[in-house]
Amino acid sequence: MRKRHTNKKNVTLFTTLYILASLLVLYVVTIEDLNFEFAVKLAALLSLSFLYLETTPKVNYWYVVILLFSIVSDSLFVFEAHFYHEALFLLVLNRFLYIIIIYHSILKHSLKTLLLYAIPFLFIFSMIYLILYEYVNDVQLLVFTMGIVSISLVLFAFLNLLTKNNSKALYFFLGVLIFPVADVLTAISNYISPSPYYIVIYHLMYYVGRYLIFRSMILKR
Repeated sequence: MRKRHTNKKNVTLFTTLYILASLLVLYVVTIEDLNFEFAVKLAALLSLSFLYLETTPKVNYWYVVILLFSIVSDSLFVFEAHFYHEALFLLVLNRFLYIIIIYHSILKHSLKTLLLYAIPFLFIFSMIYLILYEYVNDVQLLVFTMGIVSISLVLFAFLNLLTKNNSKALYFFLGVLIFPVADVLTAISNYISPSPYYIVIYHLMYYVGRYLIFRSMILKR
């Protein structure tokens, strides 16, 4: 099989676009210009998608679907007054698809091992959920489902790291670990203590997490 040629100029271009768009998002979310926010978020995720297709040695189609769903969910979240439930559903679906990407590593562990490692993760989830429970009544089932799927994703990514113990698994674990932390900040900002600082921080965390996962997906090992 011939080695896939990578255009370095395209890589530099798409990387620069992703970084610039990600940083610009931090500004546009504070000025509440929905059309501008939509355009910038779209530019960020499209540039990451093209960057992946340009640099990956082998395309993972589950990850491509995740990128497409991310584009749609981010777009819907911009207009969350009308599409919040739909955007949240796609977010839950994306977390599940991440699990599919690494499920082979999960199968190498016994049920006893899974349950043992699950205890601290479920404890943390329970504590956070009890704190936020009364503030998210309008989307209770989806929020609960996303919490369960997210904590399962972090658990499985951790087991994947234990199994493979390489840079690819480490980047993936760090990337997915950021997501539930950002989710908690999102919930705090939306329901408990609205603050532009929380908005900026959790948006930054999402884009850093996505980039770390991208780095994982382009590594061979």
